[in-house]
Amino acid sequence: MSDPSEERGFWKWPKSKWLLGIPIGGFVMIGVGAAGLLVMNKVLHATSTSEFCLSCHTHQGISVAEFEAASHSYNNTGVRAECADCHLPDPEEKFFHYVLAKIIVSKDIFAEIRGVANTDEKYEAHRGEWAKKVWTEYRENESEYCMHCHQFDHMTIEAQPRLAQRRHKRAIENGQTCIDCHQGIAHKLPENWETIWDEVEEETASVTPAAGTKVAAGD
Repeated sequence: MSDPSEERGFWKWPKSKWLLGIPIGGFVMIGVGAAGLLVMNKVLHATSTSEFCLSCHTHQGISVAEFEAASHSYNNTGVRAECADCHLPDPEEKFFHYVLAKIIVSKDIFAEIRGVANTDEKYEAHRGEWAKKVWTEYRENESEYCMHCHQFDHMTIEAQPRLAQRRHKRAIENGQTCIDCHQGIAHKLPENWETIWDEVEEETASVTPAAGTKVAAGD
């Protein structure tokens, strides 16, 4: 008489005890993978806070003061933008792009170790270089990070001041985005910012049409 345990079809007991390692190993791998994803998600979010960013960007005397004075930090609506809001993709919409960006910006850790901008003088010496890099990125991604919060389709343009109405209508007509007019929105502009912006426009002309209008910091 045959053993009933050997007649269970697909789920029959394996003839070799070593075969038990296959399903057990599968469950272990699933558990380890899930735990790994959870830990990675926690680490990514923990390292995207403004407090964490400023633990490496130690030129706080300049950057923090500038940000705190900007309209994106304190305003009449109480809505505040953090470092990651303006410098990283949306992790829910572009997770892999977000992870890649995190890997790329990790170079700032080595810059901190080397003391690239650990004094006000060094920070000012690099301000133009960094501004050009960020403006170029914004031109190329069509102000994607601004669009996390600001979208032309959701603006009540008629309720805006006349100057803003004219400029926003012109921007929509010309296919322009936020960075084309708002270059100094959270950090002070470099002394030669207009020259730098002209270079950015020229180098990214194939991506976005020239703005034709420059707006001072904070506007």
